[in-house]
Amino acid sequence: MKKRKALGYVLTGGILAATFGYGSASVFAEPVTTPNGPWVQDEQNLSLAGLMSNEQLEEKLKQIEKSSQGKMKLEQIGTSNDGYPLYVAKLGDNAPNKKRVLVYTQIHGNETLGTEAAVDLMQKLSAGGKEAKNILDNVTVWFVPRINPDGTANQYNGKQYPTRYSHQTWDPAALGLPEGTKAPWYYNAVGSERAQNNNGAVVYGIPGFDLNRDFNPNYDFNVKEEIKKNPEKVAAVLNDSKTNNGAQAALVFSPETRALTKVVKEFKPDVAIDLHHRGFNQLSEEDKRSVSIQLLALFTTKPFTDPFSGKVYKVNPEVETLSKKVNAVAYESLQRGNSSFGAIQKYPQVNYPGSGLGAIQLNGTATMLIEIKGQTQTLGQKQNGMLIETAKVPVMAVLNGLADGSIEKADPAVYDAIPDFSHPVNPGGNQGY
Repeated sequence: MKKRKALGYVLTGGILAATFGYGSASVFAEPVTTPNGPWVQDEQNLSLAGLMSNEQLEEKLKQIEKSSQGKMKLEQIGTSNDGYPLYVAKLGDNAPNKKRVLVYTQIHGNETLGTEAAVDLMQKLSAGGKEAKNILDNVTVWFVPRINPDGTANQYNGKQYPTRYSHQTWDPAALGLPEGTKAPWYYNAVGSERAQNNNGAVVYGIPGFDLNRDFNPNYDFNVKEEIKKNPEKVAAVLNDSKTNNGAQAALVFSPETRALTKVVKEFKPDVAIDLHHRGFNQLSEEDKRSVSIQLLALFTTKPFTDPFSGKVYKVNPEVETLSKKVNAVAYESLQRGNSSFGAIQKYPQVNYPGSGLGAIQLNGTATMLIEIKGQTQTLGQKQNGMLIETAKVPVMAVLNGLADGSIEKADPAVYDAIPDFSHPVNPGGNQGY
């Protein structure tokens, strides 16, 4: 159950460029027919009733565990900054001869549909049947749904307003760092989120971190211990833009990222799959289909040198190849005719050793990013069901491919040939992973 915690936050009413609140009016410059909507429109009441709250998710996970007759085991792995429990759901016996797959979702609180898809997959795998049995006979699958429950439950003007960021205040003195030590580059000091039409921003007033930038390839890194040993060195890393930026690893300040790191260290997955959302795009200038999913296999393009230990981390060529095979299988599973279901792109290449998949891949795990179109602030509920089903397809394709061994025969060149990102279309923008 959620630990009760008084939140002494003052929510401001300032919205730049657009007035937003669930059920309130907003203005879009782009027509709903470009490309193939629908997205949230003028005067539309945006309902979150179809999406699980933190309490409903907890109840659902416990219900699946109970009805699984031992196939799924639910464990609490930590607690969010606001006191919500964080869970891992384990399916399969994790025998040494089996492949291991980690699926995690909603590290950004306003990227909701991956969690809904993951829960459906847990139900499918725990219910039995020929496909589920074949997978679990050969693959162990762990799910970490909703890593950012604080952002999910965020409130604005008395209504739920899910946000990308966590809830956590940067206080260097409380950490034992010198006063004035700069916050990590991914800290949102004012507590803000894009407005419904993505041309403005709502200020909800609760600071926090982009959790998907708060990882370190050194799974044993403990910033508190480093501060005890040498607070000036830690402060120097944070105060220098050369070591405090997106191309560097982070120092793991958040309880949520520590919890996920602990799971990865214990499980040692062969493949890790991370589900996100990312705005609206059309497939190409000529093909105006709305892109339902973007995929990405690689999360670092350069070796990373740890400023504390001096250790150099880089992606193993075999891991890069398997990552491409995994994404190739996912891509081919989604090619279903001339529809948005098959309109799949490659996510823009990044170099993020401090992201979840970046840190995981640098430790020898193949990776797949799934970016579902839209976000809570921009999607109408009419699309939710289709997008949830779309997101489930590539995950199941990878699980089946690992179970029967066919993934080893996949052609990495299929991944390389996936159409590159192009043509963002408002509303929705490009902020994602």
